Amino acid sequence: MLSDRALRNVQACLASCDELINGRFIFAENIIAKILQNISDSKEIYDLIAECMQSFNFDREFNRAKVKLPTKDGYFVMPDSKAIVLPLVFCIFVDIRDKKLNLHEFIKNYFTSENMNEFENFAQTVVVPFKEAIAYCFDLDNNKNQPKSEGKSDVPITNDISLPNHVEIEDDHSNLSKLMKDTSIILKQMQDELHADKKTKENLKKDLDYFILCMQDCIKKLDIKNLSAYVVGLTYMTNKAHSLRFLVSDLKQKLGEYYSLN
Repeated sequence: MLSDRALRNVQACLASCDELINGRFIFAENIIAKILQNISDSKEIYDLIAECMQSFNFDREFNRAKVKLPTKDGYFVMPDSKAIVLPLVFCIFVDIRDKKLNLHEFIKNYFTSENMNEFENFAQTVVVPFKEAIAYCFDLDNNKNQPKSEGKSDVPITNDISLPNHVEIEDDHSNLSKLMKDTSIILKQMQDELHADKKTKENLKKDLDYFILCMQDCIKKLDIKNLSAYVVGLTYMTNKAHSLRFLVSDLKQKLGEYYSLN
């Protein structure tokens, strides 16, 4: 959980992103410099991006995103992975600030659109996913820049969760099976990430690995109540294991979707 000061720093960065998204080209470079300063001021965002940068290749991802056609206008395709969006946009912003990338030429070459002006297209294509990735990681509402649930977990962990009656179990079982399958995939990704992680302390990695094993046991037993409790514990543990943040957020989202249907 973010401290009040850390939350304010993250919110300041999100607010600057909103300023760029809703602003005009003439002010863009100044606002980009402001966003980079916000990132520097926020240890949480800075550490997150630094973690994502470890296996990130800017030239490869930037060239992959740029699609240049011989007879038509080029366009820019942002990657689906938030773990790539963060360092990619950060590096683009740094190159714009340092005059290594001409913002006007970049927008002109890759963001022509019939539905909006070039700068608006740049903001929607590049800046919006960047802001969404930050908000997603810190569990903030992307529209209001506020915590999604103040003082409440979005994953129910009470001891009085009642089982559905016999008539409802079949429908529930289908949703439950899908949740467990999705969770199993995410847990495998967590194990792979932990194995490759060189920064997280070994004792914490062992604790996280134990949590993952316990959650895998819950999957075998279709034990949704204990699985939910483990996810809440995992959320707090990954405050010091940044490499798992996105995967934990994905896991919480899957659980939230399940509970919204049942």
